[in-house]
Amino acid sequence: MKFYKNPTFKLIKKDIYQIINLKNSEWDYGIPSQLKWFNDKKNVFKSDLHFYLKKNKRIVAYVQLGKRKYVINSKSKNYILFRTLIVLKNQRGNNLSKKIMDEVVKFIKLKKKPCFLLCKKKLIKFYKKYGFEELERKKYKLEDHKNTLHGMIHNINKTDLTNMKKFYYNI
Repeated sequence: MKFYKNPTFKLIKKDIYQIINLKNSEWDYGIPSQLKWFNDKKNVFKSDLHFYLKKNKRIVAYVQLGKRKYVINSKSKNYILFRTLIVLKNQRGNNLSKKIMDEVVKFIKLKKKPCFLLCKKKLIKFYKKYGFEELERKKYKLEDHKNTLHGMIHNINKTDLTNMKKFYYNI
C-alpha cells in the first residue's frame, strides 16, 4: 500500500479516472457527470490536494482537501475544506480510512488552519475520533453551497468556535 498527496495540476489522467470511478461507486451519478463535477473549477481547484492510497496501482482510498475562505468577525481567513472521504467497498475493514485520516490530520496540524467538513449524522462519531468538533447549525452558514448535512471543524481556537462563521466552498 502506498500513500500519495498531489495537487490537482499534478494528477495524471489515469489517477483522475480512478478517483472518478471510486466516487461513482458510492455516488452513482454516472462517469460523465462525475468527470464534469471534477473538471468544474468551482469544485476542484488546481491547487487542491488529493490524498490517496494505492494498492496494486489502484486507488482504494481518497480524500480531497482545498484552501478556501471563511469570514469570522467581519474578517476573511483561510480554512481547509475537507471533501470526499471514500474507501473502495471491497477494501473497507482494512483500516484504510484510519491510514488516510492520520495523514490528513497531520497535514491540518502542520498548516495550522481550521479544517471544515460536511457529513451525515452517522459519521459524526467517526470524525470526532480524529479531533473534529460538531458545529451548531446556528454558528455557521454556507454562503455558496446548499446542504442538509452536519458541519464539523478541526483545529480552530475556542474563541472562534463560539462565533458565527460564513464558509465559502467556491472562493
